[in-house]
Amino acid sequence: MPFSYTNRCGAQHFFKKTATKKGGYRYYITKKADDTDLIDEVPEGFEVKEMPYDGKVIIRKIIPSQILSDEAAIVQQAMERQSPVKDFMVRVEGDAIEIHISQFSHYHDEWYPTAAEVEKSFGKNVALWKRYDWILSFVLADENLRIWSVIRKADVIYDAVEIERSTNLNILSEKYCYHVGRASLINFWIPGEDW
Repeated sequence: MPFSYTNRCGAQHFFKKTATKKGGYRYYITKKADDTDLIDEVPEGFEVKEMPYDGKVIIRKIIPSQILSDEAAIVQQAMERQSPVKDFMVRVEGDAIEIHISQFSHYHDEWYPTAAEVEKSFGKNVALWKRYDWILSFVLADENLRIWSVIRKADVIYDAVEIERSTNLNILSEKYCYHVGRASLINFWIPGEDW
């Protein structure tokens, strides 16, 4: 039976391999269950990932990470306790713990629905076009000293800005997860600007 992955939009993906001229393999995604050369399992050293923004599925070489599972859990729990946002994703990408929030969870709407409430309001097909926007990351800046850098989404001039560094992920996540989904997140200092 070929390996498959179903993304949050309900689309089932299969993975096929083709030989390269150098004797290795290249992997491709297909939605055809009867395609040739489908793989039975994810090859060693590879991973299947779903992108938060649009649910796109990729297969790639594993990106090493020094982040521990309990560190990602710290951020997840801080979001659950501190943020008004109910529909979000916390994911590890390389040496960053990223927070992505539903397009329905921004402060200007003053509505923080759960995923179930969004589905009730917009119908089951909402999963086909629902997006999750990156808003904040806790980046492991120094793996030996466990120094964390807090990076937030900025604006058109700055893609992202660092707003603080610390060795205490618990304090950082409690402090900044509170602001996720609130207008106050944009009030943190941007280098070179006066407030």
